[in-house]
Amino acid sequence: MVNRRTLLQASAGLIVGSALTGCSNRAGNVLRVLLIEGAVPSVVLNQFQRQADTPVKFQTVDQVQTAFQTLQRWQQPEIENPWNRFMPWRQADGPAATDDLVSLADYWLTEAIAQELIEPMAIPPATLDLLPTKWQAFGRRDRTGQIDPNGELWSVPYKLQSLVVIYRHSQFSAQSDAKQPFSSWQDLLASDLRLGIALPSHPNIIISLLRKLQTGSFNPISPENSANPAISNQPLLQSERKQLEGQEEQLQAQLAASFTELAPQVKLYDSNTALKALINEDVKAAVVWSGDAAVALKRYRDLRSVVPDEGSLLSADMWVQPKGTALSEAAEDWISFCWQQGPATELSIAPKGISPIFLATDQQIPEAIERTQLSLQALQNSELLLPLSESTKGAYADFWQQLTAENRLE
Repeated sequence: MVNRRTLLQASAGLIVGSALTGCSNRAGNVLRVLLIEGAVPSVVLNQFQRQADTPVKFQTVDQVQTAFQTLQRWQQPEIENPWNRFMPWRQADGPAATDDLVSLADYWLTEAIAQELIEPMAIPPATLDLLPTKWQAFGRRDRTGQIDPNGELWSVPYKLQSLVVIYRHSQFSAQSDAKQPFSSWQDLLASDLRLGIALPSHPNIIISLLRKLQTGSFNPISPENSANPAISNQPLLQSERKQLEGQEEQLQAQLAASFTELAPQVKLYDSNTALKALINEDVKAAVVWSGDAAVALKRYRDLRSVVPDEGSLLSADMWVQPKGTALSEAAEDWISFCWQQGPATELSIAPKGISPIFLATDQQIPEAIERTQLSLQALQNSELLLPLSESTKGAYADFWQQLTAENRLE
């Protein structure tokens, strides 16, 4: 027969057990990493789990936006359930454990910092030295998310992909000259490509491409960008700053003129169906991310992709540290592991990217990567899209609205 004392003793045991279990779940020396599905090859995950000193739990989400929303959810205050006071053992469970590291794309980094969703990363110099200086500089930001050479380190990349031009080899193989198709972005303006191109439907990418055609850089000309180590190590004189500001004012008209040249070439602006249009032979070429191109290249033998020689626009998958967490030794080990040649090679021969460590000019390139026929020189000439200042965002919005009105873009 169960009496009141027995029931109270059992309840007390349940409370203590639940508290210990909750404590164990959150502080049980388990490394938790939130990944985008397919971003890291399973062979890399399995190898690290086998050699790690602590248990490792990899969790995946289907897209980057979900990872960003997870960071937001972790920072939202918990809503107290009034029924918990009648069930004291529930109070010991606490909030769900925050992961130690999260994979985030560079596009979301500025907002993650501005919304205080992540922490600066105190990565030991010996580990950070594995990453080329250019890519370290991209992760140094101020508290608003803008790049700052003297700022704290908010992210580190483990994989890069680039914009590529993908085309049908059979449609270009009969050309009389030996020049590889699309060795330059200017080749998009060739007369025989009228209404023959599909482009992404992203304003920043289109405007950045226009900038590349006009200035040789995907990024705005500005004193801040020109003085940044990710682009230039040379400080600007005051006279040079004034000159750049004048150039930026003139550039808007030049970009509009450049778009007048590009627009007749484009049949489709659609990030989701550009590849489908190429496969269906509705267009002769498409500008897409290399990860998307890689999937199509495996299925359709007539397709080829190229990074133009002067470089392309890069996108980075990065590790960030959620707000309220400390960078554990296990997390440091995982970051370092991804930059070691073996795992970095596996990341690079997988369909969706290349490790940044192989874009250092003095880095020895494994044969497995050389066989992928990637143009490493072109990738070394490539650049990440820098975060835009509020004034530049406004200028982009105005310029895009003008293009939309005049050319009926969506």
